[in-house]
Amino acid sequence: MFEKCFSQDVCYNLWEWFFHYALEKTMNRLKKLELIAVVSGVLCSFPQITGVQKVEATTPRIAGILSEKSTYWQEILQGIEDGCQKEGLSFFDIDISMEDGDAMTWTAEDAWNLILMSGVDVIIADGNIPNTEVVEKARQKGMKIILVDSDPGQELRDIYVGIDNKQAGYLAVQTLDKLYGIDRGAIVVQDNENVAAVSERFNGICEALKQKWPEVEIKFSEMPWYSERMSNSSIEKLLLENSDIQAIFGLMESETTLYAQILKQMHLEQKVHLITFDRSEKMLELLREGVVDAIIVQQSYEIGYESAEIAAHLAKGEVLEKDTVYIDCSVISQKDLPFSEREKNADE
Repeated sequence: MFEKCFSQDVCYNLWEWFFHYALEKTMNRLKKLELIAVVSGVLCSFPQITGVQKVEATTPRIAGILSEKSTYWQEILQGIEDGCQKEGLSFFDIDISMEDGDAMTWTAEDAWNLILMSGVDVIIADGNIPNTEVVEKARQKGMKIILVDSDPGQELRDIYVGIDNKQAGYLAVQTLDKLYGIDRGAIVVQDNENVAAVSERFNGICEALKQKWPEVEIKFSEMPWYSERMSNSSIEKLLLENSDIQAIFGLMESETTLYAQILKQMHLEQKVHLITFDRSEKMLELLREGVVDAIIVQQSYEIGYESAEIAAHLAKGEVLEKDTVYIDCSVISQKDLPFSEREKNADE
C-alpha cells in the first residue's frame, strides 16, 4: 500500500522508523519486567537486627502503595515514615502517581505485583485497589492489608484507616448551612462510582440534604466531570439553565479545580458557593481567592502515623479489636483566613 503513495526510499524510512519504535516499546516492557524481578529480589533481603540475647530477628517489613501527587498524600506518606521509624519497622513506598503511556512507569497493578513478590509483612495502600485478585494473593502469602483514604469493604482489607467519608459528606452540608444557610435553590454534586471515598461522600451529602431540606433539588451534569467526553460546556450549560443553583460540592481536588475555573470564567464565584474536600496548596489558593468557600480537611499526617502503628501490631501477629479506625476531619473556611485576605476578597 505504501508503494502506491510514496517512493521506495520513503517507504523504507517509514518501515525503519516503525520497527525501531516497536522495538523500543517492547524493550521498555521487557526492561520493566526485568526491573520488577530485580527489585523484588532486593526487597526480599532486608537488614536484620540483633536481639538482647544475640538472637537475630527479622525487622518487620512494611510496603506502601501510594500516590505522591498532592500535599494530602505526601503528608500521609510522611506520617507512615515517621511512625515506622518510631516502631522500628523497615518501610519502602512505590509511587503510583506517575501513571501514563510510558511503559517504564508503575501502574497500581504493577506496584501490587511487585510487592507480592517482595515478601513483606504488611501492605499500606490506597483503598482504590486495581482488582480483587491482588488482595487474594496477598492473603495467600500471609500479608496483612491496611487501606487508607477509601474503604472498598471489609472483605478487601484487614484494617481501614481514614475519615468516615459518609460523615464527611454530612459535615460538608452542615458547613454550607452554617456559613450561608440552605434555601430552596439547587445543589450540584456528582458521584464517581470508581472511587469509594467519593461515592461515600456523595451519599452522605444526599442523605443530609434529604433529611433536613427535602425540597432542595440535587443536580449534576449529563456527562460526569471525570468522563473523557466531558467538556466545560456541559457544566456551563448546567449553570446557565439553572440560575437557582446555590452551591457546588467538589468531592475531589481535580473536580473542584474544574468547577472553580468555570465559576471564574462565568463570574459566578460570588454567587455560587463551592465546598470541597482535601486540603492542598491549590485548594488553599482557591480559598484565598474567594472561589472556594470551605474545605473539609482530613488529618492526613495522623492517618499515615496511625497506619504505621497498626502495621507494627499486625506484623507481630496481634489481632486487633477494630477493623476500622476513623480519623476526625475539620473545616477551613473563609473566616479562618487572616483579616487582610478576607477584606481583599470582599472588595473584589
